[in-house]
Amino acid sequence: MNTKKIATVIAVLAFVTTVAFAQSSGSFNYSADTLACTDISGTLGGGTPKTALTTTMKVSSGTGVALVIRPSAVVGLLTDLSLSGKAGAGTVTASAQSGVQFQVTVTSLSGQGPATVTPSAAVTFDDRFIQISTNLFSLLSTCTSLTPATTCFFDFNETTLSAHSFDWVVTNMSSGDYGITVTWTPYTNFTAPNNALACVGPVVLTAEQTKIFNQNTGISF
Repeated sequence: MNTKKIATVIAVLAFVTTVAFAQSSGSFNYSADTLACTDISGTLGGGTPKTALTTTMKVSSGTGVALVIRPSAVVGLLTDLSLSGKAGAGTVTASAQSGVQFQVTVTSLSGQGPATVTPSAAVTFDDRFIQISTNLFSLLSTCTSLTPATTCFFDFNETTLSAHSFDWVVTNMSSGDYGITVTWTPYTNFTAPNNALACVGPVVLTAEQTKIFNQNTGISF
């Protein structure tokens, strides 16, 4: 056989072996809940009744091994306000708030030491605060085009936070199995007759093994 051909075959085999090794060193897993939130003419409903998804990952050995964990979710929020008052009532205020926070925890299943999850605190995927204030009930008879703007008011205040998906990075890992759990906590704050609701779904949790190289540097602020 031609020596040149033999060298070419060896080079190709070496390349295939390298590719196969690179592919086998990584892993991916996921968990999902497909129940969906609904918004029918402003009425919020549906969503998943449970507040956790779990999956597992087998991690290989080696310096710089890490996991990238990403929960993605549809979040529905409802904030319903109403105001009532009478003459002489002064300023009337109503507010409502609803939101959902997500938290990722990683548990060693093969006797390894604890992994480091970043961020370690819960992340707000959605939050909405609405407040209405007015003094018009007590001033309806006196508010005219000639009245100073600061005398009669109707104030609407809305504050929102939003993520919908977020990456958690898990480091300080050893070879073995890890359990991954994502939990979410809907919360509301309102006083009747006002109302606030929150729902979540569908939700997908993905986890991917990756490698942090020492020559890379992080982003500085």
